[in-house]
Amino acid sequence: MYSPDSAFTGRHPVVGAYPSGMNRARSNEQFDFVLCFSQHIFDYEKAGKKGSAANYRASFRLLLSYLNGMRLTPRQFTVRWVELYERWLRARGVSANTVIFHLRNLRAVYNRAVRKRLIPASHVNPFGQLTVRQTATRKRALSRANLKRIVDLDLSSYHPKYALARDIFLFSFFTRGMSFVDMCYLRTGNIRNGVLTYVRHKTGQTLLMSIEPQLQRLIDRYRNASPYILPILAKDDSYTNYRQQQRELNKFIRKIGVLLNLPEPLTFYVARHSWATLARDCGTPLTVISAGMGHTSERTTRIYLTRSQYHRPGQSQNYRSVKKPVL
Repeated sequence: MYSPDSAFTGRHPVVGAYPSGMNRARSNEQFDFVLCFSQHIFDYEKAGKKGSAANYRASFRLLLSYLNGMRLTPRQFTVRWVELYERWLRARGVSANTVIFHLRNLRAVYNRAVRKRLIPASHVNPFGQLTVRQTATRKRALSRANLKRIVDLDLSSYHPKYALARDIFLFSFFTRGMSFVDMCYLRTGNIRNGVLTYVRHKTGQTLLMSIEPQLQRLIDRYRNASPYILPILAKDDSYTNYRQQQRELNKFIRKIGVLLNLPEPLTFYVARHSWATLARDCGTPLTVISAGMGHTSERTTRIYLTRSQYHRPGQSQNYRSVKKPVL
């Protein structure tokens, strides 16, 4: 019986267990995809790619639940098997996009196994006839009026995490939609001569921006002896604590959206969409928005903005009313 956490204890059960050379293809009947998946996660952990490892771990747990202790050999790993697994995920209430997420992770591990000749190249690709289509999700951006409501909301009588979640949201907005992970690990050394410079965790791209007064006030609010600009990881900068803080602060920012009766769930990612949308509406060139967000192509930014819109109950959308992407 496999344990969902067997790959994450620092001692991996299959390290060194892969057959080598010509014996790899011959031993494919002894090959177990579950162990291969476990090794895949272990390698990501070892490389320090903990976010990716966590994503694969989520898919791994579902796979273990489906297999219920059984092995998965190349002979069993067929197009029909993938179809049945997809149906099982849907029957559990997993959304279409999340089904695709888990199947893509499964496919990535499969492709890696083929490249390593753990599965023979002649094996029929079980994902070759996959027809699951991702649903394009509409990205909700906040209007300038609703952003101001977030700024003005009196949170003095609430738990301190409410105010911290609100400040992190605004910090993201004032930094052109900086991601949560990048905000968490920002250090005081990232600021020099009024310029904030950081490397995007997602792409490795270096971005820099001038620190405007509204952003400076947030930085000053949390200035202390900690090496981090924001107090999210001030006491413990482990990955485990990062994920815990992420989950907790996500709950608080959603609660702020409920307090304000916003039409859509409030998340930190909404800050990114809001900045991009308001920047566009005040006439900022697409090239500038694309560079500011760290997109590798303007096409990505164009798709991003097409899906972004803000909601005004009872009114048609009027983007031209926003003059400045600031509050």
